[in-house]
Amino acid sequence: MKIIKKIQRNKLYLDNEEIMDVSPLIRQKYNLKVNDDIESLYDDISYEASLEKGIFIISLKDRTKKELQTKLNEKYFNTKMVQKAVQKLEELGYINDLDYTISYINNRKYGKNRISYNLFQKGINRETIDKAYNIIEEEIEKNIEDRKLEKAILKHRKKLLVDDEEKDTSLEGKMKRLKEEQKVIQSLARQGFEIEKIFSKLKEFKESGFEE
Repeated sequence: MKIIKKIQRNKLYLDNEEIMDVSPLIRQKYNLKVNDDIESLYDDISYEASLEKGIFIISLKDRTKKELQTKLNEKYFNTKMVQKAVQKLEELGYINDLDYTISYINNRKYGKNRISYNLFQKGINRETIDKAYNIIEEEIEKNIEDRKLEKAILKHRKKLLVDDEEKDTSLEGKMKRLKEEQKVIQSLARQGFEIEKIFSKLKEFKESGFEE
């Protein structure tokens, strides 16, 4: 049996010495009262209370999966339902160890070994840490590549940018501008830039009037 000995400030005091945090919604849903035996409802109440408490904890500060589970295990005796709640929060995207790791790495100034050690302590495994570093490195390389392409396009700015007053709207004028653009695209492709990125970046520049 699991008897409610006392209810005070959204806490259930059970006869097994557990003090369970529950919201008014849970109390109302299960019509919980002092001296109720909640044995048959114990898993459901523990699960829903862990979910609500988990969301609250995450709202205060980002946590890893291990950190959240540790925090909830400190508040609820039903470790099986705590684990189920944490898994549900992970499925819903409330916790994501990879995103946490990427953010942690980006916001720390010290070296990789120390960062990795700290993340291990938080329950992040080596595979996730390595994946996070790879993603960060790829993003850095992408940004560098994008900036190089932008600079290369701007070198051809005069060929591509034509004021509305000077623009020749005749078919011959349009064909001339198209040929100039094709030459620029071919030049950029020969420099090793990906053709999809060239088209995408040219479109951005055209829409912005070639503003840097």
